[in-house]
This record gives sequence, C-alpha cells and structure tokens, in this order.
Amino acid sequence: MRRVGLAVAVLAFAASAAAANSVTATMTSSSAKPVVDQPWRWTVRVKSGAGKPVAAKVRLQILLGSTVVGCWKRTAMTQCSGANAGTWIAFKGKRTGVISWPAQSVGIKLTFQAVVVARTRTLRLRAPVTVQPAS
Repeated sequence: MRRVGLAVAVLAFAASAAAANSVTATMTSSSAKPVVDQPWRWTVRVKSGAGKPVAAKVRLQILLGSTVVGCWKRTAMTQCSGANAGTWIAFKGKRTGVISWPAQSVGIKLTFQAVVVARTRTLRLRAPVTVQPAS
C-alpha cells in the first residue's frame, strides 16, 4: 500500500512539473499581404500553461521555401542565410515590432518565421507572406 501511495505521489509530481514547464507561443501580424515600404507589425506572445507571461527569446527569419533568406540583425531585417542566422531578441510575455518589406520581395511567396526559445522549449511560429507593390 505504501508503494502505491508513493507511486501516485511521484506521478502527481511529474505531472505538475510538466505543467509548470509547459509553454505556449503565438504570433500575429498586421497582414498576410504587406505592402512594400509600409510598416508591417508582428507580435509574439509567450505564456505558461497557467497563462502567465514567460521570459523568452526570439529570432526572426524570412524563409523562401525552407531556406532562410533574411533575418533580424541588431536593428533591421537583412539578407542572410543559415538556420541559425539572426540576432536573438529577449523579452517577457509579449514582443511587438515593425518591419518594412523591400521591393525585391514583391510577389514572392515567403514565410515570416519566429523561432522562440522559452524554458526548455523551442517553438517555430510561421506566417505566410506575399508582399504587394506600393500603390
């Protein structure tokens, strides 16, 4: 009887530890069809399983198919390559930013990717983007 009680206590602890470590991340943007040289807003939110803001870091990348062709470096999006390209941006709970898409990206089906690291998890959030010409 003692072993069963201990096993139940261990399982309950493991379940609560897993719940305490759970993280959800979401990304929203102002449009799937941004316009060249116009501000385009993105927001990443990271919460615990209990809904509380969580400390995280994010790396922003632009993909063409599965290939990284652009990334956030220090203060702006630039051309780059490689899965680990880009500067990490630290935040807690929510991070919002604005970028402008260049004319060279008009009509190309791209993916805006946010690689989020929080606690022990790495999450890849992706949003399809097709840049439109300025009117």
